Amino acid sequence: MSGSAVLAVDRDGPVATLRITRPEVHNALNARVLRELDEAVAGLPAEGVRAIVLTGTGHRAFSAGADLDELAGLSADDAYDVLAAGQAVVGRVERCPVPVIAAVNGLALGGGFELVLACTFAVLADNAQLGLPEAGLGLMPGYGGTQRLARRVGQPVAAHAMLTGARIPADRAHALGLTPVPPVPVEEVLAAAQELAGQVAARGPRAVRAVLLALRHGADAPLETGLAFETALAGLVTGGPEAAEGIAAFRARRPPRFDDLPARPEEER
Repeated sequence: MSGSAVLAVDRDGPVATLRITRPEVHNALNARVLRELDEAVAGLPAEGVRAIVLTGTGHRAFSAGADLDELAGLSADDAYDVLAAGQAVVGRVERCPVPVIAAVNGLALGGGFELVLACTFAVLADNAQLGLPEAGLGLMPGYGGTQRLARRVGQPVAAHAMLTGARIPADRAHALGLTPVPPVPVEEVLAAAQELAGQVAARGPRAVRAVLLALRHGADAPLETGLAFETALAGLVTGGPEAAEGIAAFRARRPPRFDDLPARPEEER
């Protein structure tokens, strides 16, 4: 294991697990956590990581949100700079070239929930609760929550969560589509997320990246634009070495050997 006092990094082949290590403050997101998260998300794909799992330490909280000690007493201009920097990190998690899977091991509130929303998808423990309670403190979501949550569940549900501070329990989150899999016991959530990450990492890495690009490009684009982008990406993937290996493996009734393929120039750096 490598890492720091606030973000631990474990590597198991093509899967990396990032764990916020501030359990004494429910894994609150301070500037150091965000900086180290930003560095890890930027660096790990270049080191051959094909899937990332993001979680918190302990069984109580994924992250209870932004560290209020760093927000107290800021002027409007200073607060803007701090929040813009945090929002940029969350945005880079969303745009990571490999999937980022959140293993939500308890509370995910405020910035913690916003970080979950930026991940590719999430696995929730059965004790997980999601929420954006900022308005109760005279604040508002600042790491993308007003935009991402409304796009995921619709404006009325998002407005209710933000304006009342009501928490979304794990089973409700699954019903709303905030997690693609049913909640699991908190003791199993990390292993469940790592298993899914392993399944993703075993697939063609160039194909996975192309799927992520297509999903992200098409999220807010007109359908015809998204379809044209999909066709362009699918053509590149189909004409590439991964498809040749995958089809050959299918015909030979053997697992594909994507690791044996030569790396692209940007993957060698």
